[in-house]
Amino acid sequence: MKNSNLSLNSIKHSVVYTLHRFHVILFVIIVIGGLAAVVFALNTILVVSSTPDGYASSSNNDTFDSQTIDRIKTLRQPGEGGQPLDLSGRSNPFVE
Repeated sequence: MKNSNLSLNSIKHSVVYTLHRFHVILFVIIVIGGLAAVVFALNTILVVSSTPDGYASSSNNDTFDSQTIDRIKTLRQPGEGGQPLDLSGRSNPFVE
């Protein structure tokens, strides 16, 4: 049987060596995990706060006024022609 020497000093040395070797990777994982937790918490806060529990709107503006409806009815359809333009006072700058 192999005689293994598990002293506190050797365990400490192996842990320090592992942390020193992978410190950048561990830092990135911790930062990304922290940011993910913050985003998840903010999302949860937004979802919970946006549910209207017993909310009643004070604005009862459900209809258009008659002036707006009349203005919409006077609009032309895309296929309808308009009045021809009077271009008698204009000259073409590209004609010699």
